[in-house]
Amino acid sequence: MTENYTIYDLARDCGVSVATISRVINGSPAVSARTREKVQKAIKEHNFTPNAFARGMNKMATRIIAVLISDIANPFFADIVKGIEETCRRYDYRIILCITNNDMDKERTELEMMLQKQVDGFIICGSRPVDDTNEGVLRKISEVHPVVMVNSRIDGGKKLYSVLVDEKKASKNALSVLFSKKSYKRLYVFGDRVWRTTADKIRAAEEFASENGIPFGNCSVIACPHTLEAGREAARAFIAGNPVFPCLVFCVSDQIALGALKEFVGSGLSVGNDVGVLGFSDISISSLVTPALTTVDQHMRSLGEQAANLFVSIGNGIVTEAKAFYSDYDLVEREST
Repeated sequence: MTENYTIYDLARDCGVSVATISRVINGSPAVSARTREKVQKAIKEHNFTPNAFARGMNKMATRIIAVLISDIANPFFADIVKGIEETCRRYDYRIILCITNNDMDKERTELEMMLQKQVDGFIICGSRPVDDTNEGVLRKISEVHPVVMVNSRIDGGKKLYSVLVDEKKASKNALSVLFSKKSYKRLYVFGDRVWRTTADKIRAAEEFASENGIPFGNCSVIACPHTLEAGREAARAFIAGNPVFPCLVFCVSDQIALGALKEFVGSGLSVGNDVGVLGFSDISISSLVTPALTTVDQHMRSLGEQAANLFVSIGNGIVTEAKAFYSDYDLVEREST
């Protein structure tokens, strides 16, 4: 086989569409004898072996959607999936849930497996890594199958759409409101720059601090993943670093914030006075802890509903020029600020 020769190279060399190549591979009668012969000749010349991406194209509709999430233990995804599933059921669609564990290789494997199962398309939930090795794969899939991203955005692609919150804007708005109500001297951030949405939130904090004359440097950001324990560890590092009080700690996810809250309370800090804590997402437990967490509500269930409705619309041939649909958000102020 010609090295790295893909179905897209084959379509280009034959002067036909990828869908036509797929029809030939899948034995569809809707191809002229001349075109079929030309494609089959090129397949033989290049020793081309169709993979799952090619075999999965142009099949009959199954009314099954593959839903990919990165972390089943993260409650952020529970409401999103619930919104997707309930909406899909109303339109007589079913979903297959795939867990990628934030692993791009596993994501690609799941995509191939779902194409083999002839799903109608994909809803992919969660932020994308800054170094996203599957962008090209998703664009290629979207040439034939609808792909709807939730809480992330990839530009390009024929049927590649996004439903998301402008997290950078939401972060700056939340910081502006909270700093206008209390005399915080410093701003700190718990989170990492591995994921695009969290990197956006950190940039929002940097810009807000710069615009408002608030000291902010490398020591103002404590890198940590999105877990409760990571939030606790970040809080310990924060306390050990002799921070300036009163201050606001912006955690890029509620899971980090809840871990930080527990550590702050245990250390004797007055949460809401010495240190304010702001989360992001408004997962269900955020209102149940003591002190209750101030956070940005992304309306995750609504995001899931919007994603499913968009997918069904695309499947029904209702195609819009817009590729990214921005959803509402709200700052929910509670006891932690």
